[in-house]
Amino acid sequence: MMRNIFGRESKSNTPFFIKILEFLAPMYRAFGVDYPILRVIVETKMVMDSRQDSVIQNSGWGNKKKDNEDKNAFFQSLWMYAIFSLILLFVFAIDNIVFQYTIFFSYIFVMLISTLIANFSTILLNTKDQVLIGTRPVSSRTLSAAKATHVFIYLISFATAIAGPIVIATFFFHGILAGVLASLLIIVASLWCLLLTIIIYATVLKRFNGEKLKNIIAYSQIGLSIFTIIGYQIMNQVIQIVDPEVLAIELNLDWWHVIVFPLWFVAPFGMLQDGWSITYGIYIAFLLLGTIGLVMLYRINNDKLEKNLQKLDSGEVEEDKRSLYETVTGKWLSWDKREVGYYHFAWQLTKHEREFKTRLYPSLASILIFPAVLLFSSFRFSEGAIEESITFIYMPYFTMLMLPMLTVSLQYSKNYKGRWIFETSSENDEGVFLRGMIKAMTMKLVIPIYVLLSAIVIVITGFELIPVIINGFLLIIALFFIEVKRTITDYPFSRQYNASEANQGCLATVIFFGIVIIATLSMFLIQEFIPLGSYIALVLLLAVDSWLLTKGFNNTKFNHL
Repeated sequence: MMRNIFGRESKSNTPFFIKILEFLAPMYRAFGVDYPILRVIVETKMVMDSRQDSVIQNSGWGNKKKDNEDKNAFFQSLWMYAIFSLILLFVFAIDNIVFQYTIFFSYIFVMLISTLIANFSTILLNTKDQVLIGTRPVSSRTLSAAKATHVFIYLISFATAIAGPIVIATFFFHGILAGVLASLLIIVASLWCLLLTIIIYATVLKRFNGEKLKNIIAYSQIGLSIFTIIGYQIMNQVIQIVDPEVLAIELNLDWWHVIVFPLWFVAPFGMLQDGWSITYGIYIAFLLLGTIGLVMLYRINNDKLEKNLQKLDSGEVEEDKRSLYETVTGKWLSWDKREVGYYHFAWQLTKHEREFKTRLYPSLASILIFPAVLLFSSFRFSEGAIEESITFIYMPYFTMLMLPMLTVSLQYSKNYKGRWIFETSSENDEGVFLRGMIKAMTMKLVIPIYVLLSAIVIVITGFELIPVIINGFLLIIALFFIEVKRTITDYPFSRQYNASEANQGCLATVIFFGIVIIATLSMFLIQEFIPLGSYIALVLLLAVDSWLLTKGFNNTKFNHL
């Protein structure tokens, strides 16, 4: 395989993405990039990604790797996203091309931005490349471009999978011109997401340093997540249902909607349907100018990103001080001394792991903002009778959506080599470790969000919904145990983050979504249609959770190196 990296094998064995890079070589050189070195770096990274053990394979969701076979788990799982995106084909039932592609590009940008900031930021902000490669005769511009290209290969593959069904349908419903236009705009949208993220990180790295820099980057990622959810709310105001029986849709575009850049990508399709208009012309002009502007800003800032990355490793290390909340909850929930130790270990490790925060915190922000958007929408459409809305009553249950990404994130750590410490124990501590970790993450991350959403419900509706809210929390604890059992097959925090597994959080969410639907629907039916159903569910869940919190995972045994 190394012979292939340095080009000593026949051209027939050249990977497809390398052939594309060869075609784009003049563009790289125009940006001041040493293309031969970039090609070696990118191909080597892709080979390394394909040789990592897959979470899917270890969990039994994929086929075992054959000897001497390089398979990238990321590409192998894309078909699931393509199938999931078939749901979007419903937009063609509405005879309005602007509406169709407004929904489509809103979906594309939400998926791309959330995936990029949650799963690929660790690659863009990786400081090891500067130490291992940057000390060689490799310019910062070339190294930065290699990182961006590495991420873009995954991003455009992901975009192709989630956009493929709609693009293919576009050729069928709207003709060749619209299909080609949709294909080109998907590439531009992927480029937008990548360049916008790189420019934001480069700007933050230039202005700040040390520990403050890590916090600012985390806040910027959370801000991007919030922006996507707010954009969804604006799109909800743009689209108005005129006649539900015939699915008649009206788009109310105002001048200030120009700030929602997904609409810029819709304008060319509007011109295909309605012809020229000033509104469409302005949006297309913003699209062209925005694309050129992002490319020029990247040209200016791409080398600065690498030069300033070492600031992430500067600054004073935060002391491992335990808060009163951590100390009290640890003593209250854990009675075994080993479990108390694992409780504080998980709490402190996730407190200092920048990669953990990068992957998880944007998702947590979305979980808080999305119910707020639903709350506003319910209030607007129900004319004030929001306390009777089922969506509002069960709003705290949205906290369940954080469990898949949280569980996946708990597998990784930059200090993954420290797993040998756990393997030196002569006792079977695996079950104790998992229970302590679940309790720590529940008290640190799950409870604050759940309590905040529950407080909003109680303030508006009163205390009669307390049994429903308590049942929701008990259900989340049980589902957390189920998700950990389903996902974690090795010691927590014992895996090295790998680009080929970047979509495992999204994949876990898709798989877990079915479990959430069944669990929530069951709770709704029991509590709404069975007399004293809330109290019956309360007793059952208390019994299940009590067993899980004391005896759960007792027979768990991990593989030792």
